[in-house]
Amino acid sequence: MNVALILAAGKGVRFDSSFPKQFVQLNDKSILEYSLDIVEELEGVEMTVLVIEPTYEKKFREITSQYKKRIELCPGGFSRQQSVYKGLKKIKENFKITETINVLIHDSARPFARTVFYNVLEKLKTEEAVVPVIKTKDTMYVIEGQKVIDSPCRERLFHVQTPQGFSFNGIFDCHKIADEKDMRAFTDDGSLYLKVEKRQPAIANGDQKNFKITDKKDLLLAEYYLSQNISS
Repeated sequence: MNVALILAAGKGVRFDSSFPKQFVQLNDKSILEYSLDIVEELEGVEMTVLVIEPTYEKKFREITSQYKKRIELCPGGFSRQQSVYKGLKKIKENFKITETINVLIHDSARPFARTVFYNVLEKLKTEEAVVPVIKTKDTMYVIEGQKVIDSPCRERLFHVQTPQGFSFNGIFDCHKIADEKDMRAFTDDGSLYLKVEKRQPAIANGDQKNFKITDKKDLLLAEYYLSQNISS
């Protein structure tokens, strides 16, 4: 079975809002609801663990009450990595992990992830770890201080997206080890898996439309996509 772990515990500091950006309206619904809608429609995903900011639990419950599939709420941590680990622990509490369970870890600030969910789910049929990527179009520099020290080959550089998919036991053990060893610098789960498990995740096709809403300019782009019906 497959479980979605959706991260919505951020406080929206970079978004410059008085409340978390996952509650910001994008057309007729909140940014968060776009991800929940996708999971609701996916036949291969049985339930969701939604990692939240506890201050807004009432609002989260209002939003999730409209969905038929099971949604469990879980308080987040002080970092993305800690929030994922808390969410994984919640899954472990809800299931006897004796059957094969996959988890799809997704950032709720990516509302247009429908195609990528399908791509990752398909790859998870034969792989234990899958990350979606898109090729960079730009030349990239490595900078220290005020100087360029390297320019990696663009052909080998890719942008990473979510959802990222893993066998539950594999990614849970990686987070457990990272927590025990105080390894807390990871900003995505694929890089944690690569470092701790020392195995290379498989890749799936990402999607240019599956961008992360970080600031209000991104919100304008999302509104444009919806107005042109090119969001999915």
